[in-house]
Formats: sequence, structure tokens, C-alpha cells
Amino acid sequence: MKYFFILVSLIYIIYPCDEGYIEINNLCFFEDDINLLQQTIDNSYQSGIDLGCSEWDDYCGSPNPYMDDPESWFSKVIDGVSYDFANGNGIVEPLELGMQEWQNGRLKTIMCGAYIYCQLSGPIPEDINNLTEIETFRFEGNYFSGIIPESICDLDINYNDYLTFDVSHNRLCPPYPECIVQSEWWNQDVSECTDCSSISGDLNLDNQTNIQDIVMIVNCVLNSSCDECSDINNDQIANVLDVIVIINIILGQNF
Repeated sequence: MKYFFILVSLIYIIYPCDEGYIEINNLCFFEDDINLLQQTIDNSYQSGIDLGCSEWDDYCGSPNPYMDDPESWFSKVIDGVSYDFANGNGIVEPLELGMQEWQNGRLKTIMCGAYIYCQLSGPIPEDINNLTEIETFRFEGNYFSGIIPESICDLDINYNDYLTFDVSHNRLCPPYPECIVQSEWWNQDVSECTDCSSISGDLNLDNQTNIQDIVMIVNCVLNSSCDECSDINNDQIANVLDVIVIINIILGQNF
């Protein structure tokens, strides 16, 4: 029996977290939640957005570099206890992003909205629905662009309450998922959005999906010149998968 307890103790030391969870600073976090935050940060770094930053402005950038400052005020509450994860290494990391609340290793609240100044950009990750335990999702007043993924409607959240869910005042392009409530507070800068056909796969805007659209998307994929209208399956990239989607649309029309 003594050796059994020793073995259990050794296993806990080597593998302190349950399967699907990762250890950070002696705490366990659900890996999919951390990965989603990381993807959001990566999209911001990769967006190349120009915010007109001055060299002296430590708060300007996407994502906001101040979130990495040990003096920052972005709180993280883990099981009711406040932690500070900012390490000043020059890179914004998942547990430095905005204001967060975690319970039992799962992300419950993420607030990166107005007056928190996360300054995020690029697309909202397609696998946003991995946040299966989220209760508060606030990203208003950022620089998100592109299409809102339909998977956002899979969240178990009150979309009608802007205090628990808000992605307004970004640069997100229509059409918007049905779960998104466009209230009096809803606003998006669509000045850089491309007008896409309401008919799926109709890239040349002739009100039908046919072989001409296949030619267009093949050419743009080969030349790396596709716009967001060519992303038929809304996975944030136009590639051969979108060609297949258009082919299936055309084949479906012939039956």
C-alpha cells in the first residue's frame, strides 16, 4: 500500500493535470481554451494592421503590448484567486490577454472590449466554439476583420445581452450569423469589406454558380489573389477546399 501511494504521488508530480489540460505556473488549464486565445493573439500579430503607432507609445499595437507589462492592470482570476501572468518578455501570451476568469481549468469570462484596449485584429478564429464553458464574451471596440464564423453560434451564451456577448464596433463584414443580434449598439466599420453575392459560390456576381466561378477561384488560388468572397466555407482561407464546395454546389443543382 505504501508503494501504491508513492507511485500515485510520482504520477501526479510528472503529470499534474488531467488529460486535455496543460500546466502553466503550477495551475491546470483546458488546452483548447488556451489554444483559442493563442490563435486570437497570432491572428492579431499576423494581420499587419497599421494603427499609426508612435515609438514612444507603449500602449499601441495589435495586440496591445501593454498586456505583457508586469505593471499592467489586466486581472486574471483563477478559481476566485487573482493572478498576474504578465512577464514582460515582449510577447503577449494567452494568460496575458484582457481580463479573464477561469473555473476548474475552464475559461468562463474573457473581456477584451471597450476600455480594456486589447486592440485585437485579424479574423475571429473559426474554432471559437471550442470555448464550450464560456459565459461572458466581450470583444467590442477592437479591429477584428473578415467574416464572423458561423461556429460562434455554438457557444452556450446569451447573445441578446450585450453585457455577456458583444463583438460590435469592429471591422467585421456581413453577412452576419443569425445568432448575432444587431441592436442599437451594433456597429461595424465595413469600409474595407468586399460586396459578396448572396448566392453561395457566385464569385462573378452573375446570380448563378457555374463553371465560370470554378475558373475564377482556381485562378485566384493559384495566383494567391483571392478575396474574402472566395472563402466559401468560411475557414478564413481560400484554397482547394473552396473549389470543392463550388463543384458540389453545381453538382447539387443538376439533381
